Amino acid sequence: MKRPTLQALGLAADSSERQAAASVRSLRILLLLCALLPLAIFAAFAAYRYAQMHDEAEVRLDRALRIAHEHALKVLEINATMLGHVADLAEEGGDSPQRRAQLHHQLQALAAGKPQIQSIWVLDAEGRPVTSSFVAEPPPDLQFGDRAYFRWHREGSRRDGLFFSDVLVGRATRSPFFDVSRARRGRNGEFRGVVNVSLRPDYFARFYADLAANEQGLAITMFRRDGAVYARWPQPPAKAVAPAGAVMARIQAGERSGLVRGVSSLDGSTRLAQFQQVGDYPVFLGSSLALESVLRAWLREMALLAAFATLPVLGVLIAGLAAMKRARQAEEAARQLREESQARVQIEEALRQAQKMEAVGRLTGGVAHDFNNALMVISANLHMLKLTQPGVGTRQTEAIARAVDSATKLTRQLLAFSRRQALLPQVLRLQDRLPQMKDLLAPVLGRPVELEIDVDAATAPVKVDQAELELALLNLAVNAKDAMPSGGRFRLSAHNATLGVDARPGVLIAASDTGSGIAPEVLARVFEPFFTTKPVGEGTGLGLSQVYGFCQRSGGEARIRSAPGEGATVEMLLPAIDGPADVDAGDDDAGQAALNLRVLLVEDNVEVSAAIRPVLETFGCQVTHFATAAPAIAWLDAHAGEFDAVLTDVVMPGELDGVALARHVREKHPQLRLVVMTGYAAQLEEITRQGYTVLPKPWTAANLARTLRG
Repeated sequence: MKRPTLQALGLAADSSERQAAASVRSLRILLLLCALLPLAIFAAFAAYRYAQMHDEAEVRLDRALRIAHEHALKVLEINATMLGHVADLAEEGGDSPQRRAQLHHQLQALAAGKPQIQSIWVLDAEGRPVTSSFVAEPPPDLQFGDRAYFRWHREGSRRDGLFFSDVLVGRATRSPFFDVSRARRGRNGEFRGVVNVSLRPDYFARFYADLAANEQGLAITMFRRDGAVYARWPQPPAKAVAPAGAVMARIQAGERSGLVRGVSSLDGSTRLAQFQQVGDYPVFLGSSLALESVLRAWLREMALLAAFATLPVLGVLIAGLAAMKRARQAEEAARQLREESQARVQIEEALRQAQKMEAVGRLTGGVAHDFNNALMVISANLHMLKLTQPGVGTRQTEAIARAVDSATKLTRQLLAFSRRQALLPQVLRLQDRLPQMKDLLAPVLGRPVELEIDVDAATAPVKVDQAELELALLNLAVNAKDAMPSGGRFRLSAHNATLGVDARPGVLIAASDTGSGIAPEVLARVFEPFFTTKPVGEGTGLGLSQVYGFCQRSGGEARIRSAPGEGATVEMLLPAIDGPADVDAGDDDAGQAALNLRVLLVEDNVEVSAAIRPVLETFGCQVTHFATAAPAIAWLDAHAGEFDAVLTDVVMPGELDGVALARHVREKHPQLRLVVMTGYAAQLEEITRQGYTVLPKPWTAANLARTLRG
């Protein structure tokens, strides 16, 4: 029976997934309608009920205001009529004590049975009491000439209207009241005094309390045209209506009645308020309802309605969710099959890419290592040629030396790419090294990208591997070029800075571009190995990870700043070094120095060992050579006293390598000088950590002599 192919399985999974997805979409729409339709009906009804309750509140306000207005108008008209009658009585019968006593009894009779009246007073032209309904005869020796109402009547010789005072406090009773007064005039219009009725604010407040007893949030206020409050239920914290409020603004504009909505200046709550002038008097009545009470009543009603409507809607939703769950399970099964096929393709592609990079790294490292051995042979024989034939082809030997130096740098870069190089930290002056890299970076960036290099003259030296530094800057240049396909500017700068939380002296190398920038969600991952936003085959994701690793291994740190559309800046913070830069010594110095050492040489490459031996002999050394570690160890244990130094390679055939040999020498023969040669080594970190002296390949005769000399 023929088995289905991966492609056929993928097509079947896609078809099943589409069908399941269609079912899920249909159920989702149905559930959405089941939820939204009741919500829409509920919202429409809620809006209708809120508007209806708002209208009902206006009706209740209007009813309360009409009742309060009718009551206040009746009281004020009675008082106005009474004031006129009292003024007529005061002018009858002269000013004898008998007449005053009679007038006192008449005022008491007028005030009897009228709870709104506190007292009735008749004052003479000087503001002294003639008589009163409140106190017995003779009246007390008081002076009311300083009252505002008295001054208003006296100073206005033609003023015959009513005056409504502020809320006052009785000098004898200490209870609040407000006066409604009118002037006494003689036959010739001369001012003869004032008659006034003192009204009780609490009388009106009690009436308003009874009126608002069944209306939660209702407030009724009596106030003067200028905002002074006479009476209110409930009692206000403020004594006047704010002149900048909505009600007072409309009253000052000449309106006698109206409906407003706003924040009350008396209690600070948001209210719906109605106001109306009481007849032609300078007195207004206002009824207001706290909108919060309307809202609470509406919420209670809506909560009750929602409680009844929720259960059937929930039943429909639960049934729909159960059906959707089954549809999603079918969709998930189809998706898993599709994802498994996609994951297999991605894994295979990633494996091929990793194998390709590993193969390239191995090939590059192997070629560079073999090339290192060839360079050592050339360098050693060049040294021998200079010693044995000092006058032959000086120009040619110098050209060979320069070529060897250039090829050495190339192999170090190749080994850096393959992560197999032995680090060779050097003290470098960036003022010298970075400008020299212009010829290396310019071809990488291309003509559309402008290259700038700026190094502060005071920049301190740094101790880093030169090849690693060059590779890091090359990686940054490649990234910058990819970010600026249409051209731009790549700027390389260096200056002194501080490093770490302890603010150690450091050097900051910054590489900036004017490219497209990096999104915030990508910025946090750019230093991760193999992370790249480039298409498959166009990026390995190792460039910035090499920069990060270089900074970490050099004792520093790497960081990046970027934003979309604003380019990117990569900063390498490296420790500063207090000292001069390293300078390579020439072969002449090495050739003049005699070592006179007995050296055990362990090197498996025949040509390399054949090149090393005569160089050592030119330094006066006696050389014993072995190709592998095991026989070298056996010979050394038997003839340890015959050697001063051991010079060994790391990678060699056999069960024991150069590291094992070095460990044996350290343990059994610690008096011997030990030098480990390596071009690359997987155990390089272990070698360095154990404190062995490392001589990087390819070396020059001068380096060999200095290292053996220690």
